[in-house]
Amino acid sequence: MTRTSRSTDELAEAYLTASRVFVGLAVQSLAAAPVEITLAQHRVLVLLASHGRQQIGDIAAELRINPSNATRHCDRLQKLGLLARQRSTEDGRVVQVALTEAGRRVVDAVSDARRQEIARLIEEMPVDERSAVLAALESFAEAASERADQDWVTNVW
Repeated sequence: MTRTSRSTDELAEAYLTASRVFVGLAVQSLAAAPVEITLAQHRVLVLLASHGRQQIGDIAAELRINPSNATRHCDRLQKLGLLARQRSTEDGRVVQVALTEAGRRVVDAVSDARRQEIARLIEEMPVDERSAVLAALESFAEAASERADQDWVTNVW
């Protein structure tokens, strides 16, 4: 099999291997947060940073977790002052959550730490392979509907 005709299984295996690196980097970068948060809680903050205000049910659906788990994550993040809840002005029955300024600072600190470590690893890669890696990662992120940081729609309260 040629390098350009890799099977789905081979690609999945390569992404699985790479994902272990990324998960390790994600966990390690949480140390840059000014408060202690879990990886799942950080993901909630990133969802709010990238998509703006959300209902807890939407967060649960995006994370593919039970709404009660999403509520617990949001409760903890609210106690830390990283997100705030507010009733919708259109429908008083609906409660939305959004990042606070402190929450945005946490997202930025963790992202900056992660970006620096990833840049260090990229420096270890052969220069002539970087374009292919960039294209593959952009395509993968697009397939997963993940927004780049510069495309986030952050609304903070």
